[in-house]
Amino acid sequence: MSKKYLKTGEFASLCGVTKDTLFHYDDIGLLKPARVGENGYRLYGLYQLDTFDLISVLKEVGLTLHEIKAYIERRNTTEFLQMLKEQDKALAAEIERLKRLRRILKNTIETTQKSLHVPIDTIQFVEKEEEYFIITDGQRKQDEKSVVEAISEHFKYCNAHRTYNTFTIGEIIGEQAIADRTYYTQYYCSKIDKPVRSRHCHVKPAGLYAVKYIQDSYDMLPEAYRQFVNEVQALGYRLCGKIYEEDMLNYLTEKDDENYLLRIEGQVEPVT
Repeated sequence: MSKKYLKTGEFASLCGVTKDTLFHYDDIGLLKPARVGENGYRLYGLYQLDTFDLISVLKEVGLTLHEIKAYIERRNTTEFLQMLKEQDKALAAEIERLKRLRRILKNTIETTQKSLHVPIDTIQFVEKEEEYFIITDGQRKQDEKSVVEAISEHFKYCNAHRTYNTFTIGEIIGEQAIADRTYYTQYYCSKIDKPVRSRHCHVKPAGLYAVKYIQDSYDMLPEAYRQFVNEVQALGYRLCGKIYEEDMLNYLTEKDDENYLLRIEGQVEPVT
């Protein structure tokens, strides 16, 4: 035969939670016991199972305990529908966030796996399709602080606009910096799947590209660019556009920066 009131442990067992959960709900005024016995024991009524179930449902759809308490105090059909619509919108946004995160993970896995099988320090000529990047300005000064600030601004932009689709970053060297052999960074870049209408979207043209993988630190990139240009010329080609660098392996995977794997490529044409 059912008791009219249940002790905290009994009620917690029916609800599938610990007594501490009920103590917390009591402390914040979310679900208080029906009464407190002379001995100080909290006692719950069976009818309070409905309230506990409501709390569980609202937690499941994403409301905080504070939001649940506020809703319970003012609940009605109109409030219920409004709350569900708001949570549906929030869940849809969360689903999109998770889908995007999974896409980033898959792309990063693909890049990392590919890095295990690429030839190092060898020029290859590859026909490439058009590609798209989100770009932000490179550093204005060639000092470490300016580099860090420029990269930070790039990540801030990508995060704010949810545009990047890998965890890696790259840089673009402009034609003028190639011509005067300074190899200053014109843009920092992150690859995207398709073009977007933005001044920050850069289209890398389709065509024949010289591609080289190097295993070294970022500090060696200017020298690596110089060698790349010289080797391309020695093979009877010349660059006809920008140089693109993309991290294959970096601080995410390697403790020693001298083990970073970096891909350098530029569109080329035969010297006639």
